[in-house]
Amino acid sequence: MSRALAPRFRAPAGGLLSEKDLDLYVKVRRAAKGRSDADAARAVGANPDEFAWVRARVVEALVALDARRVARAAAETYARSLASLRQARTSVRDPETARAMDEEIAALERERAGLRREESLPQPVASNARLVGARRAEIESVSK
Repeated sequence: MSRALAPRFRAPAGGLLSEKDLDLYVKVRRAAKGRSDADAARAVGANPDEFAWVRARVVEALVALDARRVARAAAETYARSLASLRQARTSVRDPETARAMDEEIAALERERAGLRREESLPQPVASNARLVGARRAEIESVSK
């Protein structure tokens, strides 16, 4: 009977995390120590459903941040590879080798152009990623 009277968690309509949500995440994860997230949430007096929602938004934000980092690193790798190929191409005298290198350069340029078309994140995910990014080290320290 008391379970039926317990307040239910309702996720914010906008899907945005707050500093308070991140504080809850850190507090519950610190309390986890061999317990399930739901048990840890209950142990600190938090609603397990609320924690599950916050955790999902935190993970979503971390994935978005990692995807951006990987895309940037890939773009830098393409740029270095293209610069190296272009430099090597300047010394090639054989027409067949030059043509092959030009084709390779063009193929890498096409691949790199595909990377530049980075999909924009939905506004709530982008906002959450900025918030989580500011506390990433703290969040990752308790996420393991």
